[in-house]
Formats: sequence, structure tokens, C-alpha cells
Amino acid sequence: DGSIDLAHMSANSIDSDQYVDGSIDLAHISTGAKTECLAMAVSDNTTALATGTVFTFYMPYAMTLTDIKASVLTAPTGAGLIVDVHEAGATIMSTDKLDIDVSEFHTSTAGTQPALTDTALANNAKIEIIVDQIGSTVAGAGLVVYLIGYQT
Repeated sequence: DGSIDLAHMSANSIDSDQYVDGSIDLAHISTGAKTECLAMAVSDNTTALATGTVFTFYMPYAMTLTDIKASVLTAPTGAGLIVDVHEAGATIMSTDKLDIDVSEFHTSTAGTQPALTDTALANNAKIEIIVDQIGSTVAGAGLVVYLIGYQT
């Protein structure tokens, strides 16, 4: 007869009370569904990295970080590569920063994983990517930093 039996609706059914002007607002979308990644190529692919600030940008919107990663195309040797990220002049990580170990290409295999201390990035906040340490034999090249989270 076309009627809806509420007792048999799926837990994933849409609740019309969550709509605003015909669309679901951000607050009612699950975190998993709204997770995104801002990926920044902060150096070219071949030039050896140097220490210091290598990339600066302003957040396009407020974002809650759930993870942070980095990768390189040329692995550091002799010493690991350490990268810091600052929001408005202050680090967003504890002493455990983005580490790319010797002869590795990304942070996911690092012995020390980054520890976020600031997960609430503000709209228009100044973000700086800073290389604290480079490889001592081969510096590393082709650095990309990934901010993973969702708009708030």
C-alpha cells in the first residue's frame, strides 16, 4: 500500500529531521563520511631538501585533524627526515613530529609516529611546514605533507 513500517526501518535510514533546506547539514554527516585530505607538495621532486620553513599557506576552512602523514620520493639516508607543522606560529604536534626514517619513503613505517596536540585548525589560520632535520648523506626530496580530517 506504499506505507512505511517504522518498526522495520534500517538503522541507516534517513531521518527527515536532519534536513535543512533539502540537504543534510555538516553536523549530521558521520565523521567517516566527511573525512578528507589536504595534500601539499611542499618541495619539487628532485631538489635536495634543506632545513627551515619550506611551505606556507592559509587554511581554506576550519578543520578537525584526525591524522597527519608525510612522504618523500627520495628517501633520506645517514639520518632520518623530521618535519614539523605550525598553526599560527606554534607546533601542532608534541615532541613526536613527522619522522621519515633512514631509507624509508613515508611516515607510516616510522618507529615514532606523530602525536597531534592541536587538532582544531582555524579557518584562515597560517600553516607552515618546517623541515627540522634532513638526511645526513642524502637529504631526501619530493616532500608531501597530508592533513587528514574533516571540515568543522
